[in-house]
Amino acid sequence: MLHNLRFATALHIMVLAQLEESNQWLSSEYIASSIQVNASVVRKEIASLKTASLLTSKEGKGGGIRINPENPTITLADIYISTKQTDFGGKFNSPNPACVVGKNINSKLQDLYQEVDTDIVQRLEKITLADFSKTFN
Repeated sequence: MLHNLRFATALHIMVLAQLEESNQWLSSEYIASSIQVNASVVRKEIASLKTASLLTSKEGKGGGIRINPENPTITLADIYISTKQTDFGGKFNSPNPACVVGKNINSKLQDLYQEVDTDIVQRLEKITLADFSKTFN
């Protein structure tokens, strides 16, 4: 669930930046007011997006973030991957190793989660940020 929330937050940031004029810098406070979260949450996601070279930033008065002009064809997969800390799922129970299900469930779940994550990335690779952002106009 946390991963989905991070992706939603990062995508919101990126769509806002995409919809703004390329020469306008967006502040974390402005973005936070749109998402209705604390600006520190926004700054954390901005850091991940900058690390992935999806955003560029300017500090100081009149500063903020905008789409990295050196990365013109951003896909939703790029954004999704920038928010990933672990693969989909990630946390497992500690079942009884003497149980026929318990001794195998975590490895089976890991395989399933990896397949689902691969499917998600493949689907998101087909959608550009520019195309997705057009659905908001």
